[in-house]
Amino acid sequence: MMNARTRRAFTLVELLVVIAIIGVLVALLLPAVQAAREAGRRAQCVNNIKQLTLGLHNRHDAYLKLPQGCVWNNGNYYDTPRTGWNYSIFPYIEQKNVADKLPQSAHSQQWMPWWSTEANDPAGPTRVVIKSWLCPSDGSGKLLNTQGWGVFSLGNYHAAFGGFELQGARANLPEQRAPMGVNFGARFGEIIDGTSNTMILSEYLRSRGATNDQRGMPWGDQPGYGQVYTQLSPNSGSPDRIYVGWCDNKPQQNLPCINGDSGANNTVAARSLHPNGVTTAMADGSVRFITNHVDLVTIWRALATIDGGEVVPSF
Repeated sequence: MMNARTRRAFTLVELLVVIAIIGVLVALLLPAVQAAREAGRRAQCVNNIKQLTLGLHNRHDAYLKLPQGCVWNNGNYYDTPRTGWNYSIFPYIEQKNVADKLPQSAHSQQWMPWWSTEANDPAGPTRVVIKSWLCPSDGSGKLLNTQGWGVFSLGNYHAAFGGFELQGARANLPEQRAPMGVNFGARFGEIIDGTSNTMILSEYLRSRGATNDQRGMPWGDQPGYGQVYTQLSPNSGSPDRIYVGWCDNKPQQNLPCINGDSGANNTVAARSLHPNGVTTAMADGSVRFITNHVDLVTIWRALATIDGGEVVPSF
């Protein structure tokens, strides 16, 4: 007679134990995977902001000064031409074809973007999404903002303005000037505090799509629209003050805001979705990761001025 062999199957308890072990291993590995992905995104962010800073350097070599942060010809809030700084570096970041679609007046920063033919052209230059302006960590941010006055691409890198808020930037006091400001673009020789001790660009987050939210639009001439300030620490829990009527408050996405006014007191903090800080470019072309806990007065605010005379500690 042949010996019968019996096969022993897994019991339900054993299967549950195996599933539980797999679940624990996945739970242990997931943070490491997420951290590795964020490290890759942050490295890309560093590369992007560095490319834009090199574009500013090349633009400086051509014009012997940086572009003006925004242009209000008579110095009053939002006076024409309301030109920003971003497109000034297009020829120097491999976007000459986009720059060539802008009118001649743009080359002298005398072009009015709002309601312009270019901004309302379905194939116009203002709606070209430039990859090097996008931080991959801000994956929920929109790419375009559509308004009655045109369609504009969004981005995550803005000029660091001096003066703490828009009123201070407009005053343009010598001791509070940043490398770019209202009707001002510095020569590197004017950065007396040292180019390695002066920031020129930092991060901000893009609009989540509300019709009354244009944050992250580098074409603009307002806090959050081409400009960041140092009144608040990076990624501050305190709300940004946005032009009245244009606050889409989303604190859970690091976009807290309250309504400001139509000019003077508006300000925004540098913001990102990186853990614990923001990527910041210095005027010498180097890139630093500035933590949320940076000393607000002795370091963060001191980095925003070109001739404040501060002694900046190690950071």
